Amino acid sequence: MLPPPEHFAAEARRLGIAPETYVVCYATGNHWWASRLWWTLRVFGHDNVAFLNGGFQRWMAEGRPVESGPGRSRIETQFEARFRPELVASKEAVLAAIGDGAVCTVNALRPQQYRGDVASSAGRSGRIAGSVNIPALHLVDDDNRFRPAAELRNLLAEPLSKPRVITYCGGGIAASSPTLVLTMLGHPDVRLYDASLAEWACDESLPMALG
Repeated sequence: MLPPPEHFAAEARRLGIAPETYVVCYATGNHWWASRLWWTLRVFGHDNVAFLNGGFQRWMAEGRPVESGPGRSRIETQFEARFRPELVASKEAVLAAIGDGAVCTVNALRPQQYRGDVASSAGRSGRIAGSVNIPALHLVDDDNRFRPAAELRNLLAEPLSKPRVITYCGGGIAASSPTLVLTMLGHPDVRLYDASLAEWACDESLPMALG
């Protein structure tokens, strides 16, 4: 799902993102669109990035300044993408993690999707065998903010107890939410399976589970 590094670098330069630029990511809808951008920037070597907790909804509710109309033009920069493979899990890594007690594979989809109760646009319904369900929606409260740290630690107790975590969803977007939270809570090795079920569910040789 990730673009080629050179394509990402070209867009970052066009937007005026330089190595020293502090980037704040926010969404106007589900929070995982912002966490996906946060993760993508880090994958391509830009760590000077933050996530706006509560997103545009909270910003508006607090009466903070907004503007409309065309965005301001930016001076092109010299951004260079430095791909960090240690943040990304491949299909082979996910397969090897099944049955490995040192790895927790986290499914970030809604419970009914995890169980396979609903049809999947990705192919087969259900989940990657051996994975646990921690829906991205459960990590935020009613006003779109992440839950308090103690609650998040409780929700993510199983992956936090493992040396390595792999997150996935349908197409690598919602999975960026637990990826961000686990990183925020100090887990040192969290990898997102970027292709997620869009790749896995289409391959009949790869194990899935229902129920």
